[in-house]
Amino acid sequence: MRKLSIFMAAVMSGVLLAGCSSASTDNAAQTTAAQSEAAGTETSAEGESVTEAAADVDDELAQIQKSGVFKVGVEGTYPPMTYHDESGELTGFDVEVAKKVAEKLGVTAEFTESDWDSLLAGIDSKRLDTVINAVSVTEERSQKYDFAGPYFYITQQIVVRSDDDSIVDMDSLNGKKCANTMTTAYLDLLEDAGAEIVPINTTEEAVSMINSGRADFTTFNSVIFNEYLKQHPDAKVKVAFAIPDLVDTYAVPIRKGETRLLEAVQSALDELTAEGTLSEISEQYFGTDFTKPVE
Repeated sequence: MRKLSIFMAAVMSGVLLAGCSSASTDNAAQTTAAQSEAAGTETSAEGESVTEAAADVDDELAQIQKSGVFKVGVEGTYPPMTYHDESGELTGFDVEVAKKVAEKLGVTAEFTESDWDSLLAGIDSKRLDTVINAVSVTEERSQKYDFAGPYFYITQQIVVRSDDDSIVDMDSLNGKKCANTMTTAYLDLLEDAGAEIVPINTTEEAVSMINSGRADFTTFNSVIFNEYLKQHPDAKVKVAFAIPDLVDTYAVPIRKGETRLLEAVQSALDELTAEGTLSEISEQYFGTDFTKPVE
């Protein structure tokens, strides 16, 4: 009965409602459309916010710029790359490079000091954005990281007595005695050239053997030899030549997939090179420029 009464009431009032049904329908449609538009706008805004948030999570560069800090791992015990000066302040070539790169990114470098074995692990765990601490580019590391750079070039040098002009290239090593550690990575290269390896333990021992005539030459990393001459300016040794195609490079490791950060750091290094800033920092800490490719 309740359903029938409701139905009859609706029929009886139909004539009265007919006159305004068109307007009511229009109003209802407009209201529905407005509500839908508002809801759509809200959904769109919400969707955009979610998308932006997701992009921030995936984009390490955006996260760095949002936080205002570039988290850099260093040893702090490896002069002149990263070390503490007499006042206890962290300094060094790589420290200054990291600061300049951070400036180019529009942020500040934040340094975390750790032993070498823990540094790259800090990148893996995302505690660090990168490590700028004499990181060589190797095949193994290239499988885990992309590298911005290189920004530093090191040669392996053949060092002889100051008055010895008999050694000028790899061919002239044949039959010569080389004072060197037995762990040197390129021993095979020296032996293939015909050199006889005379085992030593220290740099000082190698130089002593050369000066005494017990050995004809030794090998030095160009950076280490540069530092050796600073500490021993009267040393009677010189560079005969750099071993061809044996160049080590330092670069900035970035987690794979962080393309925008990689590109930004590379761009920063390119600008610092073009401006001469990297050369100036190298001259400051080494007295020479190690930031140019070896010809």
